[in-house]
Amino acid sequence: MIIPCEVAAKSVIPALRAMVARDLIEDYGMKQELVAERLGVTQAAVSKYRHQVRGEAVDLEAASEVRQISRDIAATLVGDPTPIDVSRQFCQACTDIRALGLMCETCRKVDPGWDVEHCTICFGHHSCAETISIEPSSIAKYRKIPIQH
Repeated sequence: MIIPCEVAAKSVIPALRAMVARDLIEDYGMKQELVAERLGVTQAAVSKYRHQVRGEAVDLEAASEVRQISRDIAATLVGDPTPIDVSRQFCQACTDIRALGLMCETCRKVDPGWDVEHCTICFGHHSCAETISIEPSSIAKYRKIPIQH
């Protein structure tokens, strides 16, 4: 059995960190050491993110919404944010990325028996009737994978 949060922790967060690291290096000219400090990872991890050796388990680059999320997090990290502020941004980003359905194929790969087509876990509140409520302010309203009944 898979738990989507575990999949997100091992795929979505590293992929997002990789995008943010590249944004900080390319758009803000930050050194890898500073990027590592701001992201709470090692300089070696940043090097791997930069060269797309690490953090590529799920493809987030194609989604314009995620590119904007990455740029927003990078802009925050250029300042002197608190760890709580950064964590909050990453948690919201993970929620939004999941709500966009960008992790579904990764879940399928991790557990081929997982019924991805009928899963509603990442898309907001749900019940046995598969009724979903998504906050109007969430980018989840752009959800691209329809629920099949």
